[in-house]
Amino acid sequence: MAERTVAAIATPNAAGGIGIVRISGGDALDVASRVFVPARSSVVLRDLPGYSMVFGTVVDPAADGSGGTSPVDQAVCLVFRGPASYTGEDVVELQCHGGLYLMQKILRLVLAAGASPAGPGEFTKRAFLNGRIDLSEAESVMDLISAHGEQAANAAYHALEGSLSKEIRSVTDVFIAAAAHMAAWADYPDEIYEEELDYDVLLKQFRDAYDRLDALKQKFDAGQAITEGVATAIVGRPNVGKSTLMNRLLQRERSIVTSIAGTTRDVVEETARIGNVVLRLADTAGLHASDDVVESIGIEMARDKLEHSDLVLAVFDGSEALNDEDRDLLATLKERNAAGQPSVGILNKSDLGNVVSEEDLSPFVTRTIALSATDPDCYEQMRVLLEDLLGTADFDPSAAMLANERQLSCVNRAMDAIRDAIGGIEAGLTMDALSVCVDDTIAPLLELTGASVSDTIIEQVFATFCVGK
Repeated sequence: MAERTVAAIATPNAAGGIGIVRISGGDALDVASRVFVPARSSVVLRDLPGYSMVFGTVVDPAADGSGGTSPVDQAVCLVFRGPASYTGEDVVELQCHGGLYLMQKILRLVLAAGASPAGPGEFTKRAFLNGRIDLSEAESVMDLISAHGEQAANAAYHALEGSLSKEIRSVTDVFIAAAAHMAAWADYPDEIYEEELDYDVLLKQFRDAYDRLDALKQKFDAGQAITEGVATAIVGRPNVGKSTLMNRLLQRERSIVTSIAGTTRDVVEETARIGNVVLRLADTAGLHASDDVVESIGIEMARDKLEHSDLVLAVFDGSEALNDEDRDLLATLKERNAAGQPSVGILNKSDLGNVVSEEDLSPFVTRTIALSATDPDCYEQMRVLLEDLLGTADFDPSAAMLANERQLSCVNRAMDAIRDAIGGIEAGLTMDALSVCVDDTIAPLLELTGASVSDTIIEQVFATFCVGK
């Protein structure tokens, strides 16, 4: 249990019908009692059991020490007793009217009554430190809050319920059991059953564990496309229909569309949810040589988006032959493909007839499609292509899924160690040597769930949380 009793506003920093000030810690009930008076005089806040709710008044104690108070707001006080609370500690929530000034005033009263300001994610951090949730489940809390759509919310909820934790613990148990047998064998070689350390059995177990982790890794990009979104650049030479495509994907008019080449000079950015995929779209200036100072700045920004985006939608005018600007773009896309960065070659204006074929683009890009961005059916065509390309078509939100780069790094390190262990078995290494690989596998898996993790990593995880969660 943490020593400090902390408090923060747990609702958004905006006016609303209800605002909540949350207090957590050993003195939560004492602090609340100093600023909240129940409507029924017979009610003593400190004596209430967990999961109780009381109506009353938030009061401001007199500054002169006379013992008087002045009313601030009507409120409902909720009491949760540790360890059966969100944080595992005694928790009090004051549900008040959600005015900005009012919430700040009530928080100041609570802090003056003995609480300390909560840091980013401190309530969830305390839930983790008190064993209410593990680290991967704690991370899913912010994923649930920031979910862009139903699939992302479902995935975060199932992670909060422990879908990833259970899978990782199941894999970890294989290596913990192996490590225990190896340690016992080293101390009591005559008392360990031979089959418990049989190389063939270990090899099968390790390969199965590797495959399970690899399955999680393979689903990572699809999961990110649903939960975090994909940074996507729409690029191409001027007047090929980039802005029309942008508007079609957004299903509203966002970018200016004219028949004049070079209409888009800046980068227009919006987020679009297309089926199961979230795209962070950037409509860019047409790629070409220009002496115009302002236009040149936009073109450089477009090239930067082309280089650093996770996905590129490269638009070509399919009714015209490829020119030098198109071929330069295709050469860049070929380099991206070689580096494993996906791109889609889009032959636009198919309603005008295609001079260029998809086969002309396919050596340079990951996928190709011919369409007309002015046709409403274009949206559905792109949805099918993108869900297939990004692996989200058959996405199961209830399955275990890696949520972020920290978790992916842990899995990568564990897989590296398992490869070493498998190689060691195949090379006939002694159990002593093999046990090092097993220990190297266990460490990152325990780090992923937070069962064994440094304070630095804990601080990094919760630093991304909002205050009040």
